[in-house]
Amino acid sequence: MEAWRRRLVFDPLPPLIAAESGAIRYYARRDLLGESVPSIASLWELNQVRRLLRKQKDNGSWPYRGARRTYLRSAESYDQLETYRTVGELVEKFGMTCDHSAVRIAADYLFSHQTDEGDFRGIYGTQYSPNYSAAIIELLIKASYAAMTG
Repeated sequence: MEAWRRRLVFDPLPPLIAAESGAIRYYARRDLLGESVPSIASLWELNQVRRLLRKQKDNGSWPYRGARRTYLRSAESYDQLETYRTVGELVEKFGMTCDHSAVRIAADYLFSHQTDEGDFRGIYGTQYSPNYSAAIIELLIKASYAAMTG
């Protein structure tokens, strides 16, 4: 595992291990050093995660952070986009899965935008969007959604 470090001009591990972000420290220790670390669920208790979770609405969505241009798309479309972004952050940065209720209700919210054909619409209005459909499904798979439903 150490051979890759000898090939580098600069050793990235010291700053990664000393990073302010608990998630960066966690992944560096687990994935780069091969150390035994606590359960991934320990990341779900970080302040950054708690701040995100406090903003989740009862319907499972997150409100859009930017200026809403409702002449372009509906407020619901903006919230769907923000929910996709936030679930992405929770899953990709913090390893959150459907074991957490916030991901489960966010998945329900996202699935409420799925058409009979299987794609997710709303981010681009009623327009078919293979990019967001694929990305949403990828996040839900990474969040172990299939294990929750199977």
